[in-house]
Amino acid sequence: MSGPAGGGPFRRIARSYFRVALFYLALGLLLGAGMLWFGNDNFQFLHGHMLLIGVGLFGVYGAGLWWIAGRSDAGPLPGVTPVLANLQFWLANVGLPGMLAGSVLPVGLGLDRIAVLFGFMEAVAGVLFALLLNRTLKSQGSIHCH
Repeated sequence: MSGPAGGGPFRRIARSYFRVALFYLALGLLLGAGMLWFGNDNFQFLHGHMLLIGVGLFGVYGAGLWWIAGRSDAGPLPGVTPVLANLQFWLANVGLPGMLAGSVLPVGLGLDRIAVLFGFMEAVAGVLFALLLNRTLKSQGSIHCH
């Protein structure tokens, strides 16, 4: 296992994902408690997506990038660059708040379609993450867990 500095930019991005996941955890839980307190469940989409994407998926992204960082300690990974990992991070972190904000905009003026645009941004981030992880797996050949 590498030291704290190992993995460089991938570990930095992973830590950022973990911090953002904790933020969405607190926000999602507070929103859920507020909905219970006021007996109003109009914000279920916000609450659910803060927890599912903001906590669950961002936590997975952080764990995946942490794992990629460990693999990158052994040498460069073909097609897996910090630039792509940063792009993936920003797509995800712009996509989710945009999707959440768009989901509460009024229907009828077309403003609610903003959520769809940002939802697609979130989907692109997910596909890019899958690509990065797949490239890491391919570059490692036969990795055995002991």
